[in-house]
Amino acid sequence: MARPVDILDRAIIKRLQDDGRMSSAEIARQLGVAERTVRARIDRLVSDKVIRLVASIVPSTVGYAVTADVFLEVEAGRIQSVASLIAAKPEVGYIGLTTGDRDISLQIHAESVEKLYDFVTNELGTISGVVRTNTFIIPKILKTHFDFVGPGMRIDEESEREADFGPRRIGS
Repeated sequence: MARPVDILDRAIIKRLQDDGRMSSAEIARQLGVAERTVRARIDRLVSDKVIRLVASIVPSTVGYAVTADVFLEVEAGRIQSVASLIAAKPEVGYIGLTTGDRDISLQIHAESVEKLYDFVTNELGTISGVVRTNTFIIPKILKTHFDFVGPGMRIDEESEREADFGPRRIGS
């Protein structure tokens, strides 16, 4: 069952998405609530797995100039084992099992088109059980999962101004 996320949670999440290093004190100041309230809310959002606080590498800034989505067709009964093997490879930024005419979807980051080709051909293409690969180079990423807000989670400045965040119990 989904955990209810109220407007204060959404306002905190928005600030952390804009600046993951923003302190609880600064968030509290901006929202007009107690710092202890913000800390407790963040702790609860993390423990309930609503958010994760992580450092995310921007691949293009550390030498990975090429991003590609790769879709694999895999022999029946081998999907999970092939996916587990691929998931361990450092070039893979995302992997998921899919429905439809392909079995596995993954995103890889490579230093060049040549290295991408080598990875798809010599790494993925030689895995036992892989029947076919279909590769799409992504020249421009417009939105990442770190920008995801979700239906019913978006909060605009007007809604935030109209929200009554206090008074609250300490630690709420």
